[in-house]
Amino acid sequence: MFLKSILIVLFSSIVFVDNAWSQMPTSPLSGKADSLFFAGNWRSAGKEYERLLKSGENNNSVLLLNRLGFCYQNMHDFNKALAYYKKAEMNNPASGMMKQTLYARMAKSYAAIMDFENSLSALKKAVDAGFVNFEELDTALPYAKFRKRIEFATLRDTMYYRAFPCMTNPHAREFDFWVGEWIVFATGTKTLQGRSSIQRVSGGCLILENWTSANYPYNGKSMNFLDSTGKWQQVWVGASETRGPNIFVNGRYEDNAMRFDFIAQDQNARYVKGRFTFFNQGPNQVRQLQETSADDGKTWQTVYDFTYIRKK
Repeated sequence: MFLKSILIVLFSSIVFVDNAWSQMPTSPLSGKADSLFFAGNWRSAGKEYERLLKSGENNNSVLLLNRLGFCYQNMHDFNKALAYYKKAEMNNPASGMMKQTLYARMAKSYAAIMDFENSLSALKKAVDAGFVNFEELDTALPYAKFRKRIEFATLRDTMYYRAFPCMTNPHAREFDFWVGEWIVFATGTKTLQGRSSIQRVSGGCLILENWTSANYPYNGKSMNFLDSTGKWQQVWVGASETRGPNIFVNGRYEDNAMRFDFIAQDQNARYVKGRFTFFNQGPNQVRQLQETSADDGKTWQTVYDFTYIRKK
């Protein structure tokens, strides 16, 4: 359910500008014109939409003008595209999605004719309407000469952090000390135990562990995230976990360590209390200690004790 929720959030946050018609209202303008438009036949679609505009056969003027502008934008007639976009703007686009699409297209067309000030102004309006597709700014050719400008870079970062709010949440950054490529030893020895690649994924909202053992064929992954209570949680699934995942809860970063609690069964099938601790020992070392207690925390037995050394 957690992964499903992440995917839904991520999908709803993405706006693909060059294919923005797929995100726009689907109300038909004309069967013929729309078919040409969706097929990418920009010249023929533009002519049909212009015929509709002159005839007054369709009253959805904002969508019609927006699509007309997009046709000319794809034909690299940017001035004509902008003329239609400005007319669409004058007709007061109602929805946030329409505004995002309109202003993002305007910004790109202005960039194509090297009008930095108007491009930036249109991008600001797109962002105000909810536009967060910073990847468009990173990759689109018309923006190539703008990327080093402070105003452009600042606006791009605003979009990035709105798309990925976990990246600016200090609480969500607490486990970043574990992110990296690691060689893992038994603590206090040079006995190799395995290798682990720890990744920051899902816009910084998830820490993904990828573990491979050194001495026998075993691997596994864990997902580490803030749960609905604001505590960290780890869900571990290893290659031999036939009874489902191991879940570590109540995670909190205290005294330079991430500390989880868990319940496990011992060799006699009795439930025991567990604690799972990741000690932040500087930029290049993490100690991982798992312990259990059969007497409600009076004494603790080590399950394993590993030291992660960052690969150079």
